[in-house]
Amino acid sequence: MFSILLGFFDTTTQDFLEDFCKKCHQINVYSASTKEEWFALFEQQEFDCFFFRFEEDLMNVRNVIYSLRSDEQHQHTPIILFSTKIEFLITAFVHWRSCECFLLPFDNEKKEALSSLLHYYVGMYQKMHLAQRKFFQVNTPKGLYNLPYNDILYVESAMKKSIVHLKSDAIHVPYPLYQVRKLIPEKNFVQTHRSFIVNLDNISYVDKSKEPWGIFFFGSDKEAFVSRSHKKTLPPFFQGTDDENQ
Repeated sequence: MFSILLGFFDTTTQDFLEDFCKKCHQINVYSASTKEEWFALFEQQEFDCFFFRFEEDLMNVRNVIYSLRSDEQHQHTPIILFSTKIEFLITAFVHWRSCECFLLPFDNEKKEALSSLLHYYVGMYQKMHLAQRKFFQVNTPKGLYNLPYNDILYVESAMKKSIVHLKSDAIHVPYPLYQVRKLIPEKNFVQTHRSFIVNLDNISYVDKSKEPWGIFFFGSDKEAFVSRSHKKTLPPFFQGTDDENQ
């Protein structure tokens, strides 16, 4: 089951988030109010997402996030930050990848955005853990490969050929990108740039602080890109608001 670890929240916000997450179903929620409690829980089991209150206790929160981002396994694990101070969220967004930010207090629009994000994460978690896997079969000069769709992060154009980037490998295939588009399911794989086709199922975070946008993936430090003309191919919750896109 998808697991979230909450850290450094006041009682009211923590209770609200615990109830909110549980209503999304298929989510286990754990909470820690101190750095010591947080690390104790973190060492006991694996977590798929982290929530932090980014407020007065800045140093402890920063230390915990730096520890996460220094751990190879959690370099791009989703982190969601909550604060009443927009200047804190802007600073965090600039310094840490894979962070989504919510300015408190919650209104209905923010609740809907958080609900959509959680449903996306839970859906991706379930798909990644399905026993039955589908494959992309490709014939290369080095041999015939059956590449599980779930293992494919993105496909990159390389001259008149392509490179299929997996979580721990890269396979060069003798097809141009437009032919690859015809060979893999359009539902899960979308073109985000003239040189990139991305597997939506494996996206953990979209870095909208630069141009073109950067796409990062669960369990990997690889990066793909989103050009301005292809931003609408991403799910709405990854596109950001109109103010962010300007």
